[in-house]
Amino acid sequence: MFVDSFRSIYKINSGIASNAAVATGRYPEDVYYNGNPWYLTTLAAAEQLYDSVIVWKQQGSLNVTSISLGFFKQFLSSVTPGTYDSSTSTYQTIVSGVETFADGFIAINAKYTPADGGLAEQFDRNTGSPLSARDLTWSYASALTAFSARKGIAPASWGAKGVVVPSVCLSNPGPQVQVTFNVVAYTQFGENIFLVGSLDALKSWLPDTAIALSSARYPVWSVTLTLPANTNFEYKYIRKYNGVVTWEPDPNNSNTTPASGSYVINDNWRS
Repeated sequence: MFVDSFRSIYKINSGIASNAAVATGRYPEDVYYNGNPWYLTTLAAAEQLYDSVIVWKQQGSLNVTSISLGFFKQFLSSVTPGTYDSSTSTYQTIVSGVETFADGFIAINAKYTPADGGLAEQFDRNTGSPLSARDLTWSYASALTAFSARKGIAPASWGAKGVVVPSVCLSNPGPQVQVTFNVVAYTQFGENIFLVGSLDALKSWLPDTAIALSSARYPVWSVTLTLPANTNFEYKYIRKYNGVVTWEPDPNNSNTTPASGSYVINDNWRS
């Protein structure tokens, strides 16, 4: 279970009951900033639970299968596979338990939110102190959507009707330009430089799929990519060595692609 994978790896989760909410991160193997809980992921756990309650209430029942049985036993140990109407005590006990479980994730975030209410990207796995980017939009957005779900508000997109998937998917990426990224970076043997950023073509900030740069002109590392024209974007270089990822320090680099042609970006690794 996603939540359980973080119970033993974060010090701030120590001593919390095995059936209670804990701080969660992106994934247990995360090494970004040494791997910490995120406000967004902890709130996402709450929101997913609230969303389940919304669905159960809309349909007036919940279904326990052999696959989901382990999850539901957290809230009622005697439950067995079957469909339970909203009028049954089984339904009411489980829904109440899930709502309480979800509230626990909200409480975890509240515990590690500073007095001014500012939400950073992460909070320290050992102390709970805010880390990385400050006042991060997606942290606030995740709070708003989780609070809405807690109130039982379903997004308008849930009610989409008459939507038909086309038999043929067409792709029109629009105007594209060639962008060359050059960065001067001195490395040790076995260390390599990669690129990630805010565009799909820049792997959407995912270090595991980051774009490798060539060291053919060392100490200049280089790569040429096709990016959408006339587009603002942010990016960073990262180092990978023996499985360890080191990000270029904040702030993010930013640039804008031209309307046509090609473009060269020359950078220096910021230490």
